[in-house]
Amino acid sequence: MKKIVVISIERRAKEKYMENLKFFFDGYAEVTGISIKDTDTIEKVDADVAVVANQTILNKAKAFIKDNTRIVYVDISFCHENIEKLKKIDRGAKVLLVDYKEYMAISLVGLLSEYGIQHVDFIPFAPDMRLESIGNIDEIKTIVTPGLFNCIPPNLLSAGKRIIDIGYRKIDISTISNIASKLEINDEIFNEKIINYSRGLVHKSNSITNILKNLKENSSQIDAILRNIDDGVIIVNGENKILHCNRFVCSIMGEKDCYPNSSACKTNHICKKFLVMEPVENRIIKLDGNQRVLIVTKKITKVYNELRSSTIIVKNAEKIHDMEISLRKNLFARGYVAKYTFDDIVYKGNAMTDCVQKAKKIAAIDSTTLITGDTGTGKELLAHAIHNSSKRREFPFIAINCAAISENLLESELFGYEEGAFTGAKKGGKKGLFELAHKGTIFLDEIGDISQATQVKLLRVLQEKEVMRIGGINIVPVDVRVIVATNRDLEELVEKKVFRKDLYYRLNVFTINIPPLTARKEDIPLLIESIMDEYRVHNKKISVGLMKYLIDYEWKGNVRELRNCIEYLIFMGGNELTFDDLPVSMKISEDNGDKKGNVLMGELFEEEKQIADKVLEICTYRSVGRRGLKKLISQQGFEISEYRLRKILEYLRKKNLIYYGKGREGIKKVGY
Repeated sequence: MKKIVVISIERRAKEKYMENLKFFFDGYAEVTGISIKDTDTIEKVDADVAVVANQTILNKAKAFIKDNTRIVYVDISFCHENIEKLKKIDRGAKVLLVDYKEYMAISLVGLLSEYGIQHVDFIPFAPDMRLESIGNIDEIKTIVTPGLFNCIPPNLLSAGKRIIDIGYRKIDISTISNIASKLEINDEIFNEKIINYSRGLVHKSNSITNILKNLKENSSQIDAILRNIDDGVIIVNGENKILHCNRFVCSIMGEKDCYPNSSACKTNHICKKFLVMEPVENRIIKLDGNQRVLIVTKKITKVYNELRSSTIIVKNAEKIHDMEISLRKNLFARGYVAKYTFDDIVYKGNAMTDCVQKAKKIAAIDSTTLITGDTGTGKELLAHAIHNSSKRREFPFIAINCAAISENLLESELFGYEEGAFTGAKKGGKKGLFELAHKGTIFLDEIGDISQATQVKLLRVLQEKEVMRIGGINIVPVDVRVIVATNRDLEELVEKKVFRKDLYYRLNVFTINIPPLTARKEDIPLLIESIMDEYRVHNKKISVGLMKYLIDYEWKGNVRELRNCIEYLIFMGGNELTFDDLPVSMKISEDNGDKKGNVLMGELFEEEKQIADKVLEICTYRSVGRRGLKKLISQQGFEISEYRLRKILEYLRKKNLIYYGKGREGIKKVGY
């Protein structure tokens, strides 16, 4: 154990200082003392620190210590409550200050002056002085002494003078801190002692009080952070001595209650490995035969270009993995989740029953799946249901329409990119959808429309289960189920060499074909009822004639077109919905007589369908040229270009709804 020796002239000072120091250093160092007056033989003491009462006795003190002993001079202080007593003495009053030696009494007067007691006239006195030397005793009403009542003249004790005991001088915290620094003591318990001890003392400067107050607050905050943080934290000084380690580090070492004392950490073989480690960033360390995996970061703090300390952060790899999963769940709770299940699929006929039963079996297999079917049949709905019925249902579901995004943008969206990969790339880069869908499912709609360059990258993801960001050099492993969908004939695209054969066979493992609405007419009444229930329409009824017409209608836009039609009827029709409530584009002209209903707006976008209705409405009453037609449509609030209008007119012409008149006859509706 380390040793502290106290050296003073008088025995009383030695004993008081030793008592003071033992309060702090008991358990850290052995405290002994020497009073020079009481020592006849000079013997050099082997000590780590010599605490000398004051600088005037340094030469005498050196005789008792070895040459390499570090020396600390005592700086003293007083209790706050005792100084407050002195402040209440009347200004200008004569006060007898009694100590056991004259030089001590004189020194005490000067010290009290430093602590702000300058409003009274102190008269120093000691037993070795003549009482007459102090002047008129009757003028002295108050006597001050540091607990030395036996040094006060008896006649003054019995004269009814006011006696103020200011207690023996205390060692100031600056001295305590100096000793602790030389002994390399710096732990939470010791620092707490210093802070608590300082509260009762008066300091020469108010700034010291404020510093200590802030130190206490900061210490409490830092302690709370280190105690509750989930990562291990080790703080090491410039000499590679551990200053602090928190509870997480203790648990790694298998030590109980080592916090905040870091002594256990100093000797532990795991911590020793951390101490000799060079500065690193996220190094993986395996313990207990690979049972525990830690991720360690060590950083050096430099002050004025000199190495001062280092901080070691230890993370539990398993916790990081769990956090990543939680983060993904929270991130995709904002929208990247599968919204539908098999219960949301409305059907009763055999065609759709077989399709759903097959999809349920494939959902449990967790393999790449291809969904085919005409536009509007519900391929994405089925993909949602497959994900929610699979073992990946707790993880992200990301859907992307490959045909709606340009080739370059699609590649960066799917695979991500590194910082600076191209002009406009975000700082820090960006994760691709495959990375974000880790452990979950990615749904690629319109897979037949992707470029061959993207096909190659997609094939690698399916084969190797890894991606590389654009502009990157690192391989990122991903665990993702891929569901793709298309309304195109992939075999035909392969024959035309538009779609890669190897990718086709990789995708065509488990295939589900969704039947068109014309192949499941028995489901139409049930679908209509379901759509009307969504809008909570209970006061509207579809007539028998209209229902028969809707069942027989050629729904080339499938369920999507049916939904658009029912929505129109709900908002535009009366309580009893009849043939007359249908959109103009779906009505069969009397002259046409095609009960199959050649009109099909399902292939147009919603706004284009509305414009087509307006065209038919205008042409019912008059013939009009294309420019005049554009003007009339614009007046009704539609923004339309010449190109889009020509496209809609050509569409209506092919459906035999309009025809172009000869010469200046303009555009006319068939039958009018």
